[in-house]
Amino acid sequence: MNRTPPVDVLRELRREVGFGCPVPGCGNPFLTWHHFDPPWRGREHHEPAGMIALCREHADQADAGAFTDEQLRAFKTDTEHAREVGARFNWMRQQLLAVVGGNFYLETPTPVHIQGIDIVAFSRDEDGHWILNVNMPRSTQEAGLVVAENFWISRGEPEELVCPPMGRLVSARYANGDSIKIEFVDDLDAAGLDKRYPDAPVGTWPIPTPITVVEITMRLPDANIDFGPRLTKIGNTSISNSFMGMCQYGLFVG
Repeated sequence: MNRTPPVDVLRELRREVGFGCPVPGCGNPFLTWHHFDPPWRGREHHEPAGMIALCREHADQADAGAFTDEQLRAFKTDTEHAREVGARFNWMRQQLLAVVGGNFYLETPTPVHIQGIDIVAFSRDEDGHWILNVNMPRSTQEAGLVVAENFWISRGEPEELVCPPMGRLVSARYANGDSIKIEFVDDLDAAGLDKRYPDAPVGTWPIPTPITVVEITMRLPDANIDFGPRLTKIGNTSISNSFMGMCQYGLFVG
């Protein structure tokens, strides 16, 4: 049996802990899994009742016996500790190419700006690295994903939240269909860009390589906004395969 659980099991494990590591004082949203009843070495299984979602640090501690089975069962039913987000993105690069719904923005501080709000933006730290800011709008009055200078501030109440331990991806989906996904792809050379974006003339654009790409997709069905991964649709307007460099804004609406 493959040790990686099926997707539906991973979703159930993330949901039951409130999308954050349930160990008191943690709340890290970058989750992996741990088999404890029985442990994987005792019997290979993917039974959610005997598994728990934990951050990588606490999963390693659990593998080493730091928590009893009773403690882990208690973590599975007490999600209050997961409500305070305690994590940060560690992807910091000197150069970035933002790909927003099939459109390419090189060294652009604000790749997505909608109706007066910087939805996805990058600021520079003291060492000149781009660091991530997210202020996700919602079709409802409910809160969405918020990240300030790489630090998690809020995730709202997602129906699904995916944050693998390698920390290069966050994907949030809410019950009404609102969703956002931000993924970092490191060190793409010219051939790598061509392979990843075969429909775009990336070889004709002045893109320095190797470069880290950040792919941004978002869907707000009630607002008729949908961009990603290969096309931007705002109302009845569709845009793809455009390139801009060294501008303040990428996708700018309103």
